Amino acid sequence: MTTPDDRLATPVPGSEWCFGCGTENPFGLRPRFRRTGQGVEAEFVARPEHQGFRGLVQGGILAAMLDEVMAHALWAQGVFAVTGRLEVVFRKPTPIETPLRAVAEVLECEGRKYMLRAWLALPDGSRTVEGSGTFVELPEGHFGRTD
Repeated sequence: MTTPDDRLATPVPGSEWCFGCGTENPFGLRPRFRRTGQGVEAEFVARPEHQGFRGLVQGGILAAMLDEVMAHALWAQGVFAVTGRLEVVFRKPTPIETPLRAVAEVLECEGRKYMLRAWLALPDGSRTVEGSGTFVELPEGHFGRTD
């Protein structure tokens, strides 16, 4: 259950139309993010327009969700960063129209470079996709950062 303290209080500025996290994009993933002890979790349901093979979520959509949840794990810490590297391992097919849980954790930081890991899980807890990423913090005034 999400409590008000768990929710990410501030959306990423300018992200309303973001495919991964925006609230205005009718084709977007529209996850609901919340803080955890180690990072961020999000729930989302891939819809038919996110389908690859019949009944299954297209792999790029799954990779996009891993990317989003990792970026939001940094945003939850006040870090505005972009993806430098993303590695995805597909463990098993992921059905559409099934509640999925995305989890991301910040592993380490070296200057402006952050290393994270993430995964997507079915309601039974089994992981369908796992990944890792390197994100680079942007200085204020770069690439849409205006805070």
